Amino acid sequence: MKAVYISQYGGTDVLTCGDRPEPEIAPGEVMLRVRGSALNRLDIGMRSGRGYQGPLPRIMGCDVAGEVVQISPDADTNLSVGDHVVLDNRVKCAGNCEYCIQGLDQYCPQQKRLGVDLDGGHAEYITAPAINAYKVRDDMSFPEAASLPLACHTAWHCLVTQAQIQPWDEVLIHAASSGVASMGIQIAKMMGCRVITTAGVDWKIEKAREIGADEVINYRETDSISRAVMELTNGKGVDVVFDVVGADVWEESMLSLKPNGRLVITGVTSGARTEMNLSVLQGRPLHLMGSGGRSRRTFGDVMTLVNRGELRGIVSQTFPLEEVAEAHQVMEDREFFGKLVIES
Repeated sequence: MKAVYISQYGGTDVLTCGDRPEPEIAPGEVMLRVRGSALNRLDIGMRSGRGYQGPLPRIMGCDVAGEVVQISPDADTNLSVGDHVVLDNRVKCAGNCEYCIQGLDQYCPQQKRLGVDLDGGHAEYITAPAINAYKVRDDMSFPEAASLPLACHTAWHCLVTQAQIQPWDEVLIHAASSGVASMGIQIAKMMGCRVITTAGVDWKIEKAREIGADEVINYRETDSISRAVMELTNGKGVDVVFDVVGADVWEESMLSLKPNGRLVITGVTSGARTEMNLSVLQGRPLHLMGSGGRSRRTFGDVMTLVNRGELRGIVSQTFPLEEVAEAHQVMEDREFFGKLVIES
């Protein structure tokens, strides 16, 4: 089958579009004819060797949508051949570890990631445990479906599970144009929050408003995001900061929070190390938390909302398999809003 894979780490030149063996279905699995596989920052890190140090070659692609073409006879599933589905990226153990037994599968120590530890969706076919496949509406395009799993699940987990946003909260979401942040804007608005977000160019600012942002701060035109936040909140600060950026905005994020505010971080694209002014944390106080793993239960919750039409994927651009390197370059140049999707 045709697939995009890496055999070494490096720049976009290490991405190979060629033939790989078609996967064989194992007990408890389904096989998909892949129709869409979205790109993530994780793919950039993996390609360069920052996000993965396992055996190569590896087929890339963490976000997967496709059509069920085969189901293992022993698979415990309500799916049928022909169903349109997306895959939960995290493959957990078969309920054997102490965490999965307790229903805390987000902490499963044996979990592996499609497109990272296991072959992913930049291919014509993929196999995965049937429990990881979730049906989507037949009228949803495959590119939109592929844009949803990681971004939607991550944003839901961070904002709802971790930060526990409430309808009266004011929420600052950094980097509106990223896949996770653009989903976060939708989720926070759906929950009734007032959303403040950031962007660096006019067309992204307008797009952020279109998907629900109440206020947009142009971070290129202000010398202090936190001061702009204080002006927008009458000097109070926000209840929650959702950070998909990392080091560059760390201190500004903490300074934007009101006392007892919550900061949840899920991205370190600008760097993973920074100095921390402990007096800010001690004086408020503040609650700082990370994203970590995500559970099957919350993935199911998110897909219920998706299939009701309450959350929609935002597709910026699609590419054929042979143009994955171009898609990587667009992501690195940050000239997009939402998700970049590979069609196979």
